[in-house]
Amino acid sequence: MVNIMDIDLDENAFTGDMLEDIFGRQADLQKKYYKIERKTCPGFEPKKVPVDINSHIGQDQIRQRFFWTIIELGEAVDCLKNKPWKQSMVETDVDHFREEVADALHFFIEGCILAGITASELFSSYMKKSEVNKFRQRSKY
Repeated sequence: MVNIMDIDLDENAFTGDMLEDIFGRQADLQKKYYKIERKTCPGFEPKKVPVDINSHIGQDQIRQRFFWTIIELGEAVDCLKNKPWKQSMVETDVDHFREEVADALHFFIEGCILAGITASELFSSYMKKSEVNKFRQRSKY
């Protein structure tokens, strides 16, 4: 098994827009996995990307990716062994933790792509929500 910390990245291979790079890389990966999914789970893979967000099948496709995001986040949380009630400390496998968080991000971005959410739309939505949160803090909401 390959550890993500053992991989060297060529920083020049990316555009400089981290979110766009993540979306582009995930879209490429999705296309390759869809070929596998057609064989292993006929009917599961989307016929068209983005999917029809108003259809039963489209919503199921999106729901599955976000469900897998939750599973991977659960696996990340499981790497955190120091509970408030434990008196002995356990060293965290930080590499494993980061890998599980990256897995969750993969599925989250895939869900966004299936839903037709672009990197710039996700960025804009995040920033708008951040402004709402700032307003709430200022107004003691």
